[in-house]
Amino acid sequence: MTELTRRNFLYASGCLAASTSVSRAQPLVPAEQQSGAIAPGRVTQSEIVLSPFQFQGRGDGIQDDTGAINAMFRYFRELMAQSGGQQAPIEMSFSGGRWRLTDTVDATAITAWNWKMSGGHLYGECEGKPMLDLSGSRGYEMNGIGFHGDRERMPRSAWQAARLEHAQFCDNVQFNDVATDGFFSEACWIAFGQETAKHDHCTYYNSYHKGRVAVVEGYDAHPFVSEFGKVIRGSTSNVNISLQGNCDFRYLPTHDQWHLSNVTSSRSAVLTLSDHSLEIGDEVVFAYVDGMRELSQLIAKVTAVTADTVTTDLDTTNLGTYAGGGVAIRRQTRSPVYIARTEGINLADAYIVAYGQPQIEIAFPDTSFPFIEMFSAPRILFEGSGNRSNIAFTTGTVATANILGFELSTYNSNAVESLISNEGGVVAIYKPVIDMFSSLWDVKLSNDPKLFAMYGAEVLFSSLDQTEADQMIAFNGQITSVADGNTYVIGKTSIE
Repeated sequence: MTELTRRNFLYASGCLAASTSVSRAQPLVPAEQQSGAIAPGRVTQSEIVLSPFQFQGRGDGIQDDTGAINAMFRYFRELMAQSGGQQAPIEMSFSGGRWRLTDTVDATAITAWNWKMSGGHLYGECEGKPMLDLSGSRGYEMNGIGFHGDRERMPRSAWQAARLEHAQFCDNVQFNDVATDGFFSEACWIAFGQETAKHDHCTYYNSYHKGRVAVVEGYDAHPFVSEFGKVIRGSTSNVNISLQGNCDFRYLPTHDQWHLSNVTSSRSAVLTLSDHSLEIGDEVVFAYVDGMRELSQLIAKVTAVTADTVTTDLDTTNLGTYAGGGVAIRRQTRSPVYIARTEGINLADAYIVAYGQPQIEIAFPDTSFPFIEMFSAPRILFEGSGNRSNIAFTTGTVATANILGFELSTYNSNAVESLISNEGGVVAIYKPVIDMFSSLWDVKLSNDPKLFAMYGAEVLFSSLDQTEADQMIAFNGQITSVADGNTYVIGKTSIE
């Protein structure tokens, strides 16, 4: 499909009327405070609402409003300085506008409580940069803001947050009904050493197949710089991260999926699909294919292309007969959600979609601290296709990685091999509580039981055999089999 211009896109999506005139919001700061002559302490008496409209912003999606929004933040800092304290009942409202950004907004090193950002839609064209830099800031709440990453001038992220050398704190923050869509080269958002952060009912989508959705880490495995301060390096504390309340994390391939009209039964399957942009060497996965149900398990590499066909390395001679429908989806290169060196992370009721990669990667890049403590993901839902597992542990050079407290319950595993996987050193899981009621492809608990140990386990799984607990390095606890309804106590259960 031909790319729409920004203006046409805004018209088509209803964000602009035929006329480009945009009504101006009335000043939202009390009259006696508009001049900046604010008596010390006045800011704490009542809430002040600021808007980019007050700082020459247009909010029409066409004018570059980076300067207006940065001016609003500078004025916010002035109000803070004059208030004489850290109480800041000040709201920066983006409501009523679609704000085009060609550079990063500086929201760094703000230490205050009760300040808010709300409403509106930020359209990012700041190629290779974050749209919003929150490094070194604390005490804020973000409500109902939408971030869109431009495909051609792709931002690195919607926002980034980290500790700065001169502003060590980056904590006590909350995100409510925040959304990202479009394209982000690194991730929708990156939080390095951000503590006590809560995300509630947020939707985070990234349409870039090489980008992640969310990065939560206490070690800078995704290093970034801030234009406004020096980001700390290496390892740091990263505790109490809550990504609960039906948060939605997706690789959303809006420009990288194509409707199938035929799949041949051959040793090098040929896909018929129009208007594709696939090239030799690209990889695709499949969904919703009638007749060849097994295609949803497979990953195909492109070996030849024409305008409306793609030849692959797939041998489909032993699959069913193609009966119509389905889509081919460009395989993503990294897991949507990345977690490392974290103490206390909660993904309750989350929904994560991945195509060709595990939905969650739990990594151990810091060899001096090979721990994840209190990982909790109750009632999580995994969807997508082509992923070998749902949670992948990447231990790197760590001989034994330790998970101290692990909870995972899911209605369904869409993985094609195992619920969890590991390709490196041993993963030792203490006090795991794992419930998987059913799986689309009758998967095992792990890809290789010799790479896992579980202590004090409580497991509910499809069957005892599929856990392969007897082949693990160590296992003690109990397993309840859905297949026969029995509970099996395995290993040493008490100190002798």
